[in-house]
Amino acid sequence: MSVINFKSPTKKIVRKSLQNILVKDYMSKEVITFHKSDSIFEVKRILLEKKISGAPVINKSGKLIGIISETDLMKQIVDSRYYNMPMSKTTVSKYMTESVDSILPNETIFDAAEKFLKLKRKRFPVMESNKILGIISRVDIIAAALNIRSSFY
Repeated sequence: MSVINFKSPTKKIVRKSLQNILVKDYMSKEVITFHKSDSIFEVKRILLEKKISGAPVINKSGKLIGIISETDLMKQIVDSRYYNMPMSKTTVSKYMTESVDSILPNETIFDAAEKFLKLKRKRFPVMESNKILGIISRVDIIAAALNIRSSFY
């Protein structure tokens, strides 16, 4: 009588290629936005409440026209001290940064990390066809890196 070796079925482990770990998988899809006519006071309140450091500024048709960040708000605070400007009358348009760097949803998180370092930004709007799909921040890239480590080790 011959001996038959039995091998139990094995689970096939499907690992995502490092090249397929994309910005769109880690971006925040619910984006808080402001308009250039919004009050700086309200912007400060909302950023603190939501625990975020900045947000895109859009026009009435939803097109990205700028970004307002903690740095921009610090400029407003300094100006209010020197020029005795009331905060309630100051709008986003006076302090927002109009030149905005963005990122594509199909870029890898490694490309995004490189872009964060090169451009020294804290967040990028994720854009496709002039539409904001989401926002990705440095902390999202760090979370992705932790996720990758736990998947591959």
